[in-house]
Amino acid sequence: MTTTAAIKAATAEAGGYVLASYRDKRSGVLHAANGVSALGALAGIFAQVQARSMLQSGAIAQTQSTLVEVTTKTGERYYFGDAINACLMEGSRERPAFWNIAAGAARDPKIADKIDVLAIARHTTKSVGTPDFGKPRIDKRYGLTELPLQAVQKHGPWLLVRFLELDLEPANLMRVWGSVAQSFAAFAAGEIKDVQADVPMKRADIVRLYLEAAFPASKFDLRAVGMAIEDKPPLT
Repeated sequence: MTTTAAIKAATAEAGGYVLASYRDKRSGVLHAANGVSALGALAGIFAQVQARSMLQSGAIAQTQSTLVEVTTKTGERYYFGDAINACLMEGSRERPAFWNIAAGAARDPKIADKIDVLAIARHTTKSVGTPDFGKPRIDKRYGLTELPLQAVQKHGPWLLVRFLELDLEPANLMRVWGSVAQSFAAFAAGEIKDVQADVPMKRADIVRLYLEAAFPASKFDLRAVGMAIEDKPPLT
């Protein structure tokens, strides 16, 4: 399968999977906020997968700040650093970050002025080891009930295996999740006639929730969520 074909196949599969996972099996109603949060969380954890692969291949240079492990008082491990940031919010034309693509879901050329990405990143860092870590800050009326960690544990391992089967290059993971984020927004906003959203979301809030979930999820220990790369064939 060519690189382009693998990206298209992975995008279609991931998008369909998230949509199906968050539609009520009987009524078909989409739980919009949970779906958006899960998508963002999955983008976040796969940002770390992409970062680790690019470090291993030399595409991202290894420095003291590239990937840093932080251990809390209770023994939980989290990962920070420039490599993850490059995949999540500081991409390039050749390797766009999740934020670079997902921002398009807002359909607002000034969305970068309305969502302070760095503030979300700082909040994530400051809240590690506290009850606030991994809890997206979003309007309560949307009824978010599933935390990013729960979504990653539920869906991440299966999707990782599926991407391996599709022979998706890890350097393209953010292209996949950014594209899925753009297409899923129409469903979460209640704009698709055949798919009713329980509480239609504003597009700006959709993008904000993507990031509120993605940043903490990008710090999770892959081993703790069943996505340890060493336990699976290389994602190449």
